[in-house]
Amino acid sequence: MVQKRYNIPKKHKSVVHDPDFLIFTKKELIWIIIFIVIGSFISFIPIIPNDNPTKILTTILVFTIIIFTNITAKKLIAKNYAIKIEHQDWKLIRWGYYERSYFKKPFPLGIIAPFFLAIFSLGYLKPFTFFQFDAENLPAARLLKSHGQRRAQRKEGISEEDLAYTAATGFYALLALAIIGFLLKPYLPEFGFDLAKYSLYYGAWNLLPIGQLDGSKLFFGATLGWIFIFILHLISLLALFIYF
Repeated sequence: MVQKRYNIPKKHKSVVHDPDFLIFTKKELIWIIIFIVIGSFISFIPIIPNDNPTKILTTILVFTIIIFTNITAKKLIAKNYAIKIEHQDWKLIRWGYYERSYFKKPFPLGIIAPFFLAIFSLGYLKPFTFFQFDAENLPAARLLKSHGQRRAQRKEGISEEDLAYTAATGFYALLALAIIGFLLKPYLPEFGFDLAKYSLYYGAWNLLPIGQLDGSKLFFGATLGWIFIFILHLISLLALFIYF
């Protein structure tokens, strides 16, 4: 049998052979730095340990690990779905159900909501709903995967499942970090506990199926996957507070 060959446009060949899936754009890095600082600040409310610089630096390190691990995991898996993703601050575009219920400019919910909810709740709420990601279709890479028995199943465009499975990888990465935190606790008690706790907090908040959060992409693209990951996070959070 002669295998069917697909003509790949020249403009896409460089993307196929050298897809820069792990490159962080300048805007992406700026948002990452901003949210590392905001996340660390939120974790300290209502008391900031100004007399303990080691605690501040350790917390910044924890959020650096959490955010970079979550984003990198999604960027890596995006390659399998022939998409390239870029993160930005979580924005609110629509405020109602009517056709005219749109803001003239997107509302920067990722900055404002976590900051003010943490302050007004005196630290009882620590929301880490910072990011959303946009996906760029890579048609050439998608064509290369159109072979064998799955040829007819491939889609030319991005599907909700592509986004859902990409988002799910970020949650699994956070659960893996939480396990590492559990294992480190006997040797680095404070660091291990914070890594486990904030990895689970970060994942739990972003599981919310609202707006353009990862939880929304997962819930509407693979509902059973959302339920499974929700249960894993719930069990992990219970274990965190029972045993630690």
